[in-house]
Amino acid sequence: MPSEKIPGFLARTEVLRAPKRRLATFGATRIDYHLLSPIDGLADRTRVREGSVVSSRPAILTPDSFKERFEGFGDDAEDFARWVSASYRDLLRALEYNFRNQGLAARVVSSDARLVAEKMLADFDARGVEDRAVIRCPDGAWTLALMKFTL
Repeated sequence: MPSEKIPGFLARTEVLRAPKRRLATFGATRIDYHLLSPIDGLADRTRVREGSVVSSRPAILTPDSFKERFEGFGDDAEDFARWVSASYRDLLRALEYNFRNQGLAARVVSSDARLVAEKMLADFDARGVEDRAVIRCPDGAWTLALMKFTL
């Protein structure tokens, strides 16, 4: 993916619900997610992707080591890492997490993405579910949205 397209895709990404528990400073963390994407060209169809992002125990991050931090995110991971490294090189001196996307499942729902989000959030509220992320993003950039969320 051309790096000039990444900011536009990221700007169209919305975190509708962040989990109460964030990344652990001294240990591994698992965050379950639900990505909702309207399907281009198909009115009232939403792709729902569910899975988990697992971060390893953090170390010290350097700009050069950042490029190898994402595993299982598809072809856009390398482009995203290059873009972040180029855009924020001077700021990338922090804790280093390795992220692994696992357990990915996807399905298409016959409903508008906003309605799917409303129902999902209402269901999570009713059941007291606080440990899952719900993210709305463009269908073609779901891996970028997920990587952005992990940062």
